[in-house]
Amino acid sequence: MNPGSKRLRITLDTNVLFSAVAFGKDRPPLKVLELVRKGKIEAVISPFILEELRRNLIGKAGWEESRFLAFEKELKRHIFLITPKSRLSVIQRVDADNRILECALDAEADVLVTGNMKDIRPIGSFQGIKILTPKEFLDCYFPGE
Repeated sequence: MNPGSKRLRITLDTNVLFSAVAFGKDRPPLKVLELVRKGKIEAVISPFILEELRRNLIGKAGWEESRFLAFEKELKRHIFLITPKSRLSVIQRVDADNRILECALDAEADVLVTGNMKDIRPIGSFQGIKILTPKEFLDCYFPGE
């Protein structure tokens, strides 16, 4: 990015956020989230992504509701929350994955960072939005981070 240019805007999908907080430990998803926390990039998610994250952290990672609420409060200090107006049906196999694309589209994201290798990542790009894994995102935009 050139000095004076707008900050890079990304959408983080649910599995990237889940991996960052459930597994952490210097892995690419946590590194991406740390860049957001440091203000180096803007991140945008939707209520759908936040609710899916809540369900997964409570149901799969064994978090208590109170722990999630504390995390959600901290997360909202660093991440923009939008309610997408677009309705897409690009992904046929799992319709819920379209909610992730809708968020990236309406957020005018530069990049959708995903760990979904079955349905989202294979698209490659969508209406000018690059679709990358956390590692690809770091390699492309923040090599050496």
